Amino acid sequence: MARKLSHKKAFRAKPGFSRQDVKTRVMQVLKHQKQEPIGIHALEVKVQLKHDERREFYDLLEQMQKSGELWRRRNSVVLSKNQGLIQAQIVTLNEKFGFARPFIEGELPADKAQDIFLPGRFMLGAMPGDTVMLRVEPKKGKAEEGENREGAVVQILKENDAPFTGVVVRQPDGYYLRPDRLARFLLEIEKGQLHGAKDGDKVLVKITHRGDSHFSHKVSVVNTFGSAQLAQVCCQAVLANYNARTEFDEATLLEAQKIAERGIPISELSERMDLTDMDIFTIDSSDSKDLDDAVSLEEDEEHFFLGVHIADVSHYVRQGSPLDLEAYRRGTSVYYADQVIPMLPKELSNGICSLNPDEVRLTFSALITLKKSGEIEGFRFVKSYIRSRVKGVYSEINQILDNTAPQEIVEKYAQLIPQIQLMQKLAHILRKRRFDRGAMNISSNESKFIIENGKIKDIVPRPGGESERMIEEFMLTANEAAATLAMEQEMPFVYRVHEQPPVIKVNFLHNLLTKLGVPAEKLLQNPQPKDFANILESVRGTELEPAVNGQLLRTMSKAIYSEWNIGHFGLVLENYAHFTSPIRRYPDLTIHRILTSYLNGMPKDKLKKRYGSFVPGASKNSSQMEVNAMNIERDCEACYKAEYMSSYIGEQFEGRITGVAAYGFYVELANSVEGMVSVHDLPMGEYVLEEGIELKEARSGVVYRIGQQVRVQVASVDVSAGQVNFVLAD
Repeated sequence: MARKLSHKKAFRAKPGFSRQDVKTRVMQVLKHQKQEPIGIHALEVKVQLKHDERREFYDLLEQMQKSGELWRRRNSVVLSKNQGLIQAQIVTLNEKFGFARPFIEGELPADKAQDIFLPGRFMLGAMPGDTVMLRVEPKKGKAEEGENREGAVVQILKENDAPFTGVVVRQPDGYYLRPDRLARFLLEIEKGQLHGAKDGDKVLVKITHRGDSHFSHKVSVVNTFGSAQLAQVCCQAVLANYNARTEFDEATLLEAQKIAERGIPISELSERMDLTDMDIFTIDSSDSKDLDDAVSLEEDEEHFFLGVHIADVSHYVRQGSPLDLEAYRRGTSVYYADQVIPMLPKELSNGICSLNPDEVRLTFSALITLKKSGEIEGFRFVKSYIRSRVKGVYSEINQILDNTAPQEIVEKYAQLIPQIQLMQKLAHILRKRRFDRGAMNISSNESKFIIENGKIKDIVPRPGGESERMIEEFMLTANEAAATLAMEQEMPFVYRVHEQPPVIKVNFLHNLLTKLGVPAEKLLQNPQPKDFANILESVRGTELEPAVNGQLLRTMSKAIYSEWNIGHFGLVLENYAHFTSPIRRYPDLTIHRILTSYLNGMPKDKLKKRYGSFVPGASKNSSQMEVNAMNIERDCEACYKAEYMSSYIGEQFEGRITGVAAYGFYVELANSVEGMVSVHDLPMGEYVLEEGIELKEARSGVVYRIGQQVRVQVASVDVSAGQVNFVLAD
């Protein structure tokens, strides 16, 4: 009598379920093998492979190899983890070595502390951005804290095929590319693949041929920007390097145009709070066109009543629309030199959403009641509409506050002057309160570029007066209120968070300050913001202030967006978010949507269902886009600074040492331009780097230390690289 299969066994035997069965058997054998590789044919036998499973078996091995789960060497395989192999991404590449950063739970960490040193001969030609499998060598002897481990690439799992930029260099045997960031050596441009580019041009290329070593790779030009010695051209390449979205697609532009043409129907105002009778106005720079915040202030004997009125961008940019998808991809507006790449089309950013004077605009208002001490007593968020009284300008209001305003400016702000003076009073209270709780008063050395016909003419300090500080305090207050409401109501939210600085960086700062004679003992035991603030105040007004200020900034963690509220270390706030700039920041737009749903009565469970899964992705994307924007600004401004200094080659300037390294030291001029003095250009001698803060010549004892003032001469510039080279002046 024939045996009958049980229902369970018959179900498992169906062809559609064989893949899992094959992998289960393969994994059992490989786990049993532990560190010992097994031949593929031997593996076939051990898993008792059936004839109709062979193709599936080989597909499985290929898939596991590509994912890094399996390591194959010739005709043998072994589980990667049993061999101690790890997955990583190449992050830096020099002529003779590189660094790889290991993935942690599938994510690439921002911190480079765990980076692994790779000798060039052990890299298999891997390039930055490639995902690789590494064998990490155990450290010989006792490893110093922060010292990099050493490893070797055993397999390239995924090649980075993104285009990158560089400069065309003509050599006797052909044309080569000097990459801007990807690598620090020349890559051959394939014959016939210049596509019109010339020697000295800034170009965008793709790798078209990969060899077994870095020097056998070949590239092809896909776009030519122009001369690499023009900052304007170099900025185009920088934007391409970061995949900046410089144009809006047709669907986005069409939607923006329809919104602008529709205007604000009367019916939209009926459900909103009418604030058009209030003295509300914007305060911004004179050339600003995207005015997304306005303020108002009243008082009685016991309270201040602060109004922060923000453009209601979320009313126009609906979730999932073309405008929204494009804003999400951009994450933020990008500002560099005298240019802006807006997050939203100008029909919104400079038009219907901009709080232009004497025009009715839809707003989202934070109405905050503060005690006379500056403490928040209560707040409410309302949908409103306003009519701004005037386009306030920082420089003009600063003149009103210091009593230097000419008559025409006094007349412009006549009805607002009492309120402006009251605002100054409240801002002083809020600022003192912030510093009293331990917030750091870090000074910035920001510059404004004067550009004419695409070329830089001057670099001047960016002003920062009373009105700038006033608006900063009011925006901080509104942001704190928004985050507090979210915490109280347990909403899914995008918080602006700032972690404590890493211990290794704090220890370095402590050593540096001690060497400079600045007391810093409190940094050794769970330092608080107040401890850093006290250090800043101890050097305020001294020659050490710029150096200590800069080093403290480098010590701090980077503030990011997160769905988890861990507080803001630098501001010393338990609750903080970005509510005040939805025209130019996607996180602000996101929380406007969430708060709108809350005000419309959406229950907590529905809020979590609608936004709970969206907020983590939006936070992560916004953080990355913000980093990209900062890098674009930094790289472009470096190019413009180099272009500016090209007119001063041979001239001398006073500067201050801001950083030292074994290869030289960096000097910053009063105009914020930073350049390097190479150790090779110093007087003959043996220079030793001591504790990361000074270069000392062994015989003479001559020292070049952080914070020291020096006189330098401009030796050369490289606009393409954004580099300025100094020598010590005679």
